[in-house]
Amino acid sequence: MPEQLKVGVVGLGIWGQNHPLVYDDYHRADLAVVCDLDEERARAVAATYGCDWTTDVSELASSDVATFSVATPDHAHFEPARTLLEAGKNVLVEKPLATDLAQAKELTRLAEGSSGKSMVDYHLRWSPDWGLVKDAVEQGELGDPVMGYVRLSDAIEVAENWLSWAGRSGPHWFLFPHTMDLVRWIIGQEPRRVFAAGHRGVLAAKGVDTWDCIQAVVEFDSCQVTFETSWIIPNGNPSVLDCHASLYGDKGKIDLDQDYAGISFVNDTKSSYPWVPLGKKDRWGRLDHYMYAPMRYFVDCVLDDRTPECPLRDGLVGVAMIHAVLRSLETGQPVDVQELLA
Repeated sequence: MPEQLKVGVVGLGIWGQNHPLVYDDYHRADLAVVCDLDEERARAVAATYGCDWTTDVSELASSDVATFSVATPDHAHFEPARTLLEAGKNVLVEKPLATDLAQAKELTRLAEGSSGKSMVDYHLRWSPDWGLVKDAVEQGELGDPVMGYVRLSDAIEVAENWLSWAGRSGPHWFLFPHTMDLVRWIIGQEPRRVFAAGHRGVLAAKGVDTWDCIQAVVEFDSCQVTFETSWIIPNGNPSVLDCHASLYGDKGKIDLDQDYAGISFVNDTKSSYPWVPLGKKDRWGRLDHYMYAPMRYFVDCVLDDRTPECPLRDGLVGVAMIHAVLRSLETGQPVDVQELLA
């Protein structure tokens, strides 16, 4: 029997339930406990996987389980992550690291002073498509990056129906963490200044008080990239996602359309681009979607004593970029990201 790592999961919502699914499936992990404020949900998930459950994170901090995922809603990452980091646990935190810059700085400080390992789950770094883009840039096919454009938006049903806490987040906290991290990772440059514009009102009229859409120009060390996000894409869009990217260099250009994976379904009422299913095994009993890879990878890093990809400082930079976006929206002026990080 190979060495196994006891693992726990905090937060069992739409995405959070994928964490126990992966740990229960992975031969190097032993799913020991799950935690959710909703006792009924915690009991149900524990019964599914035959593990312990609790509604109290402080019980986890004093347990013999050393490694945890924090997959609570965007605005609720800080308290459980801080509790577990202060207890010296290994902690994988879903993106964004926090929705408050001071909280992100505190979690980063705790992580960097801990003997445990920690990581932000920026799972798009494990996407074969985005990995191919990074490889091309590193191999010089683009030349020196000059300009870029990345759009990642969701159909309005995500804000209206998927997330009960949508009004405490927004497309900026839910989607910008992915694209801003990807660009920083791909081009290997640091963000310097941000200037943003946005719109509110469509979602607010539906009872979800957050930004409808935002466009932000981020100046990196030697190039600028426009980031766009929205939560008001019509539900009739072929994909719930609207994701497109272009990167321009002095020697080339790279385009990526992540909506269309080469297959479409058409009937009398709609044409759709299906996702590869998440939340279940394939017909051969495997979990093989790339979004599951970071969880297995984090287990490997703990067992093999390796420094993980996506340290919490990467998460902090992402939070600072989004904080700069919000400050620019408020002031109408460019905002220095490095000053926020100081």
